Amino acid sequence: MFISFDSDGTEVIRNLASVGILLGRYAKSGVLRMVSARTITGSAEMYLARIKALAQAHRARCLVIDPVSALSKSGNELTAHGVAERLIDWSKADRITLVCTSLLDELSGETEGHTPLHLSNLADTWIHLNHLVQAGERNRGMSIIKSRGTAHSNQVRELILSNEGVTLADIFTAGGEVLMGTMRWEKESAERVAKEVADVAGKLKRVTLEAQQAELEVRMKAVQTELIAKQVEKTLLARTTASRKAEILRGTVRMRELRGGDAAARGGSSPR
Repeated sequence: MFISFDSDGTEVIRNLASVGILLGRYAKSGVLRMVSARTITGSAEMYLARIKALAQAHRARCLVIDPVSALSKSGNELTAHGVAERLIDWSKADRITLVCTSLLDELSGETEGHTPLHLSNLADTWIHLNHLVQAGERNRGMSIIKSRGTAHSNQVRELILSNEGVTLADIFTAGGEVLMGTMRWEKESAERVAKEVADVAGKLKRVTLEAQQAELEVRMKAVQTELIAKQVEKTLLARTTASRKAEILRGTVRMRELRGGDAAARGGSSPR
């Protein structure tokens, strides 16, 4: 069930459809009931009684009140605070998930630490939505101030509303500051260009090194071939030299045999 103090159900459905949240079919089927609290008049006590009656009649398991801070407009803040506390206690007792929005008036000194009805100590989960101004641009930010019993981030995330729906952008920091909107887009573009330039430079360096490596491999093969040729030439030279010496030695021995020099030397006489 959705109870709105600021607009009727048709307007809420139309507005949410602009960001990709389609509630029309659920409203038509009766699963979702949209109630405009503008038709409810009276004090905060009467608001509470009417809300309970509507939720029980619809057998609601989830109740959205937008904004709950409107209760303070129907009477003094002390009474509205008590009614809001009883509303929360009732929803917990009936096991109804209660989602309330509360508007902060920064001009009157209200901050994220002080909601109009001071219900922060009763809420199980407290989500803070605000506008962050950077470089003359307003961007939506979302952070979780507390969430009992569950782990949660303490960072401010950029809230993006588009035709695709409601999304949270990943954290993007530069110089210790969270960037959003145009500043983030510019920084991401600059980093993307720098990465592309670095990739091209890396590829060019790799191609250059591969060419130099191929050239060195060719030169190494040429040197190895030349070394093998020198080794073969050296071996052939050694063999040729040994063969020449052996041939000379054989020739000398043969000449001596033909001249009989060895026999004359052994006989002690020479032929007449």
